[in-house]
Amino acid sequence: MPRTAQTDNPYDLLGVSPTDDFGAIRDAWKRLVKTYHPDVWYGSAEEATRRLMAVNDAYDRISVLHKRVKAEAEKARTEQRRKPQATRKPRAEARLAEPQQTAPSRPQRPSPYAGHFDSARAVFTRQPEGKVQAFA
Repeated sequence: MPRTAQTDNPYDLLGVSPTDDFGAIRDAWKRLVKTYHPDVWYGSAEEATRRLMAVNDAYDRISVLHKRVKAEAEKARTEQRRKPQATRKPRAEARLAEPQQTAPSRPQRPSPYAGHFDSARAVFTRQPEGKVQAFA
């Protein structure tokens, strides 16, 4: 059976408005499919098939529009997320291009343990034979 002409407004055919969310449109489509299904419809099978095809065509047209709008919105979000990253320099280039700034250094104080290390180093001295002398 040939499909119906697609000149009718698909939103009017489903009984929804273009501002409704897609969930409401899908619920209206399900309700009409259950009503006009040839196994359920009490009229002629040809009439039920014709009405069901019109409902399915309307839903297909609307779903294609909604999918396109959703894909374009996702693409715009992706491009918006990528924009700040494109202006940023990669880490390796940033390290090479900009000199590293170090924190201001404070004057070094001698360690309280510095004397202990010097005395330990003096204890472990080499003998002329090449042996290490401990605690001489």
